[in-house]
Amino acid sequence: VQTCALPICFPVTAMVVRKQYADSVDRISASTSYGGNPMACAAALASIEAILDENLLENAQRLERFFLKRLEQMKNSHPIVGDVRCKGCLMGIELVKDRNTKEPFEEAGEQIYVKAFQKGLAWIPAGHILRMSPPIVMNLDVAAKCMDIIDDAIGEVEKALGY
Repeated sequence: VQTCALPICFPVTAMVVRKQYADSVDRISASTSYGGNPMACAAALASIEAILDENLLENAQRLERFFLKRLEQMKNSHPIVGDVRCKGCLMGIELVKDRNTKEPFEEAGEQIYVKAFQKGLAWIPAGHILRMSPPIVMNLDVAAKCMDIIDDAIGEVEKALGY
C-alpha cells in the first residue's frame, strides 16, 4: 500500500490477523523497510481520517448496491454476459460466446473495451472479463454514466457480432 501526499509517496504496510492467530505473529521475525517512518505514519493516519470523515465505506457500500443492480440488468439483457460480480467497487463482467458452454469471448472483451474507451471510459483490459475498479469517492451520477457507457458498448458489440 502506498499513501501519497503529493509530490511524495510513502510505503505503508499493515497486517491484520484474527485473534486466534495473534500468537503466531509473535513467533515470526518481521522486518520493515521504513520501520515506522513518522512521515509515512502521518500520511497513513491522514488517509484513515479522510476515509472516516468522507464516509467512504458507506459510499462504497452504496456504490456496490447500485453496481450490483445495474450488472444484473446487463446480465439479463445481454446474451454475451455470462456472469457478473461486484464487491464494493471491484467489479467483473464475464463475456461468453454461449451461456451454456461458458466459452470465453475475448474478442468481444477487446471490442467492448475499445467502444467504451471511445465514449470516455477506460479500465485495464482483461480478455473476456470486463474488470473494473472505480474510485470509492465516485458519486452515483458518475457511476450511472459509467454503467450506461458499458451497457451501450456491450449492446453495440453484440449487434456487430450478430447477437
